[in-house]
Amino acid sequence: MEGLILFIEKLVWSIPLVSLLMFTHIFFTLKLKIPQKYTFDGLRNMLKSDKSNTSEGISSFKSIMTVLAATLGTGNIIGVATAIILGGVGSIFWIFISGIFAISTKYAETYIVLKYRKKDKKGYYGGAMYVLDEILGKKNLATFFSIFVILSSFGMGSMIQSNAISSTIVQNYDIDLNIIGIVITLLCAYVLFGNEKRISNISSILIPIAIFVYCISCLILLYIFRANLLSSVVYIIKEALNFKSVVGGIFSSTAILAMSSGLSKGLFTNEAGMGTSPIFDSTVKEQDIKKQSIMSSTTVFIDTVFLCTITGILFVASGLYLTTNNPVEFAQGVFLNLPYGNLVFTFIICIFAISTIPCSGFYGSIGVRYLFKTKGIYKFLYKVIFLSFVYIGCISKIQIVWSISSIANALMVIPNIIMLYSLKNDIR
Repeated sequence: MEGLILFIEKLVWSIPLVSLLMFTHIFFTLKLKIPQKYTFDGLRNMLKSDKSNTSEGISSFKSIMTVLAATLGTGNIIGVATAIILGGVGSIFWIFISGIFAISTKYAETYIVLKYRKKDKKGYYGGAMYVLDEILGKKNLATFFSIFVILSSFGMGSMIQSNAISSTIVQNYDIDLNIIGIVITLLCAYVLFGNEKRISNISSILIPIAIFVYCISCLILLYIFRANLLSSVVYIIKEALNFKSVVGGIFSSTAILAMSSGLSKGLFTNEAGMGTSPIFDSTVKEQDIKKQSIMSSTTVFIDTVFLCTITGILFVASGLYLTTNNPVEFAQGVFLNLPYGNLVFTFIICIFAISTIPCSGFYGSIGVRYLFKTKGIYKFLYKVIFLSFVYIGCISKIQIVWSISSIANALMVIPNIIMLYSLKNDIR
């Protein structure tokens, strides 16, 4: 069974889907006349935006912090380490390239969901499933998308994140797994059984702190590995473009392997093309959808272009990828070069992961809301099941869940991209 799942993962993340994603990123970059040029405007607007939620919806700042909370998970550290181990050091180049172009896709999917979002007495809501169904009349695709949003929330959103927390803590401290699982599950339950405003309030506190600590850590590591930085960057680019290294055909070349690993891990970190983050963006009170879409697209820059690229360069400069095939050991080994490295690594992983979990639960709950309309009992049951997966993730070895979640992510891309191309003329 495990072999079959791994085969399916390789199949869905093969050249066709990778090419479709990259083509979509480039297409919307050209169609929208390089929206990446507004990235720093988006960062400035994000910092200047109103930081208070109201009855009308979530503030822009808190919405962006929540979207970052959902994307700044284990993908930024362990996901990058995994990309290097599986795809080689060249995958870092493709993570960077995908991030640059993915900014335009994040803008496009946010814009179209905001344009057609809905409103009830509790505020705004929406997502690709509602656009697919009510605007395009593609109910089957909307159902398909919702199902895989839910499946991805169970895997990538809950089990993988909670497992990253528990495994990191256990490696460094003698604490019972069951105790860790109970504490994490209760914390996530408190946030998830609140509402989107509670999620955004907590994210707006945790994420700036986590980013600050992470950036300071990276600056110190850049200094520690300064002698290897330039050669590491050159090596990354060389391996990324090494199409001559062919054994048994072009699809086994170093560059193709690096490209596939880099683009898939890039999607895992920033979710551009999956259509998940616009689900939370749709709750924002901001009426200027272009402004909000630009701010949302800056999350790709922060998450992938900046943080993942810096992380990748540091990981290659450390040379530790030559000594281990375990991504967690690899990532932690790099951070051990810091003063109190164990504590810093544990803090960053825990904050990133525990911020991601409730946000993923919110995405899944909107999928349930679409499938079962407004019947609250189904959303309640979903949250209970979701939290049980959080606990299971803490106490289990879940390597195969990475593959299942990766498949779910890939299958979400297809209906989302169909929506984008179908409504491409509506995006300004």
